[in-house]
Amino acid sequence: MMKSITSRSVTISGVLAVSLLAGCQSGKEPGSEGASVAPTGGGKQEPVALEWLGYDSYGQPDPASPVIKMVEDKFNAKFKFWYVDPNKWDDNVNVRLGAGEMPDVIKVRTQKNLVNYIDQGVLAPISRDLIDKFAPTYAKYLDTTYPETWDYVKSGGKLYGIPATTTPYSTLVVWREEWLKNVGITKVPETLAEFEDALYKFRNNDPDKNGKKDTYGLSDFGIPAIMGAFGFPPIDDFSQAAKANPTRAVGLTLKDGKIVFASIQPEMKEALALLQKWYKDGIIDPEFITSENTTGYWANSQAFFNNRIGLTGKTQPAHWRNELNPDNPGDKGGVVWQDFKKAQPNGNIVFGKPPVGPKGLSGTPQWSSYNGAIGITTKAAKDPRKVETVLKMMEAAATDYEYYMNVRYGMKGEGWKEENGKFIDLSGGLSAGDSQQKGRNVLHVQVNYDPFMKKKDPFTFSFGDKVAGFKGYMNMFLPYTDEYDKYAATLGKMTVETYFKIITGEQGVEAFDEYVKKFKESGGDKVEKALNEAYQKTQGK
Repeated sequence: MMKSITSRSVTISGVLAVSLLAGCQSGKEPGSEGASVAPTGGGKQEPVALEWLGYDSYGQPDPASPVIKMVEDKFNAKFKFWYVDPNKWDDNVNVRLGAGEMPDVIKVRTQKNLVNYIDQGVLAPISRDLIDKFAPTYAKYLDTTYPETWDYVKSGGKLYGIPATTTPYSTLVVWREEWLKNVGITKVPETLAEFEDALYKFRNNDPDKNGKKDTYGLSDFGIPAIMGAFGFPPIDDFSQAAKANPTRAVGLTLKDGKIVFASIQPEMKEALALLQKWYKDGIIDPEFITSENTTGYWANSQAFFNNRIGLTGKTQPAHWRNELNPDNPGDKGGVVWQDFKKAQPNGNIVFGKPPVGPKGLSGTPQWSSYNGAIGITTKAAKDPRKVETVLKMMEAAATDYEYYMNVRYGMKGEGWKEENGKFIDLSGGLSAGDSQQKGRNVLHVQVNYDPFMKKKDPFTFSFGDKVAGFKGYMNMFLPYTDEYDKYAATLGKMTVETYFKIITGEQGVEAFDEYVKKFKESGGDKVEKALNEAYQKTQGK
């Protein structure tokens, strides 16, 4: 039976309890305690049965598919797949959990899910020693490449999941190359002063040579890079922030060892003063409030496409990729690059870096490296073979390239092949649902192993490293708290409105001080206090 949601205690099997005790007695580091397993022993055993929700569930996997059969044979396992509508994940999963059902393996999609699953007694702590024993390569990879992701799966100093990752790049800085040349600039701007010089010339020196003063320097996509010259940019997406999405308006960063709201830091007053001056001087497009993306795909900038502004950003390297993959004859580049060329066949771009500010700070918003986690349920923790099998599957996906490719793209020769060491996709453009029906992206245990991804697609990663190889600002780990849920929307709305009014001059820069006071009184102080307490708790302090 499920436990009450209000309880943070977890039903732990006898085996698990012994492990916890042993861990405490051995004086291990926080996070090392949790589920433990005994050796599975030699000889042929019955297949270990696993109820599986360790994937994104876009389609119902076919148990007879070659990929599923291959994994079952390799690990002497038998899988029973849970399918839930990914768009109604929480509702559907909670109904089944409430009915007393429980998978053995579950993908933890959000921080709120993590807390709720622990409260409900669904997730079992996982011993770090156990992870190191059966998935040492993957654990070391996380330690060295994305160590911050472990924070996302901690509670009370224990690990309640194994992180999944994405390869995060800083968002781009994209200039109109011919505009820079037309106003006499031969070096791509790097400092804030050089940015200002170029942006003023874009407004005043007719960069598109049409004889009209109808151009601006930048709009909303470029503003976070300017803020980044002063410190952590609190708003990474003005259009989404304006739609009352608090996660885009109230970024959190670490300052003097504490989690703080970036929007109320003194350095943002300096950034807003500069932006207000630029707006007053006509450098910022007055339509930035409604966004340079006015229709269609979110990453497209109609203002940039239509000769209105000369600097844009917000996107990832894949969107603006203007180099074609020589191994793909049909390659046309990134989707945004293609749309730009449709609007400006003779136009061109050059990639830059975010400006360096007066105190040497620089950076654009960077997407998170955390991509959910794989959790072991309290039901699975009762069976040592289940835990061991899941960890061994992770290790295989981080050590055996062909196995990794098979669980990702289908069996070699059917879903993919290599020619002269290069990847050839044979999937024929299957939908996510159809692909999972064939067993792809179902049993990869959410392992996105950078070395294998780069081996499979070296061109794309090389391009990303080249155009976005600079420092970014990544949001601080945000433990789930009721206070954030309660106040974040109000604080976000207050921030966006104040920032817009200061930039446009409707309010003076001195209004920032009153905003900070009101922000703190309206829940800001409570949220920061709760977040810091929750963060310390996750660390077991």
